[in-house]
Amino acid sequence: MVRLAAICGLAVALLAEANAQTVSVQNGNICIAGPGGEIKKLTSSGHDSEPALSPDGKWIVFIRTIPGKKMSTGAGDADANELWQIRAGGKEPTLLVRSKDSDKMETILAGLSKPQFSKNGRLVYFLSEAWATSGALHVVDTTNSKEHFVCPGLEFEVVPSGEYRDCLLVAQHRYFIGGGSYDWFWLLRPDGKEIGPVGENTENFKATYERD
Repeated sequence: MVRLAAICGLAVALLAEANAQTVSVQNGNICIAGPGGEIKKLTSSGHDSEPALSPDGKWIVFIRTIPGKKMSTGAGDADANELWQIRAGGKEPTLLVRSKDSDKMETILAGLSKPQFSKNGRLVYFLSEAWATSGALHVVDTTNSKEHFVCPGLEFEVVPSGEYRDCLLVAQHRYFIGGGSYDWFWLLRPDGKEIGPVGENTENFKATYERD
């Protein structure tokens, strides 16, 4: 019985590998490669980057830069860019998030980067330029394009599995009460509410809590 389960598990793994797709950027356009290695160009703007494939392989999100346009943030001028979504087959390109000016760093949308899907594929988290010492983590619902600020963040990762699946590992710049500052990772719920500190890196957390 154990041997049969192992064989079935290996078969599933091999099937997943055979059906694997990868996304890339060529000359500013988003491309997708199928399991046979054939490459298909999905966009033609010449200004696209940072593609991310949804967990089910059906959608791709990416960043599109608006040439020659800059926006002012607390960290200086940033590219005016946008977050787009497109089907893996190349249809239904959809603008999810536009650049937006604001007096509040929490609501500025500029220099968008590092889009990442939630594990159910509905939400996409991304960073925006904001304060001089930190960016801002935002999220958009791909089904209705509703976007909102989550928390300050230098970098982040959606937890892929285990007890804290779909929670967020976010590096934040924080300050000691007596003076000075530090950069640590914190575990946050999808809505940005803090669960607890992780530390200077995420290695121990991943080894303890993430499961295949």
